[in-house]
Amino acid sequence: MSQPITKEMWEDIEAEMSGHFVSITFTYKGHEVCVQRVRVSESKTSLQVYIDGAVKGEWVSFSEGKNGISDKAPAILEDVWCKKTKAKYDNKFKASITKIYGKRGVKKEYPDLDEKRVFHLPNFSKASVLCRQFKKLEGLELKKAMFLDLKEETL
Repeated sequence: MSQPITKEMWEDIEAEMSGHFVSITFTYKGHEVCVQRVRVSESKTSLQVYIDGAVKGEWVSFSEGKNGISDKAPAILEDVWCKKTKAKYDNKFKASITKIYGKRGVKKEYPDLDEKRVFHLPNFSKASVLCRQFKKLEGLELKKAMFLDLKEETL
């Protein structure tokens, strides 16, 4: 049973996501979006977003002009995954190349010097970051959460 999310529910969702064991399911544009806490390393965890129960490497593409998403990816991927950017060249390289060519010359030799690469990851470092992004989604409905089960038991 899906239901729209109220402001009070967002507080409960964020509190639940801050815990150690997280499994919350949403529905969004016909897809099931599941958030679970997974281990990144021995002592570090993150919140991972699954779309229809999967995270596939074929959804990510580093082709030019694709915004980091392949054609095989679900349409909602850009909405529910974490957007990351990385500069094409690091600051040390930019400074050294500017010193060699000068400000005007570097723009001729490296027209893409200040370009950034955009890609999406299924991992979020904190619950507040994930909730902030999910609150902006129109039509997101909560399907399953631990705090909903606890409220039903107390009634």
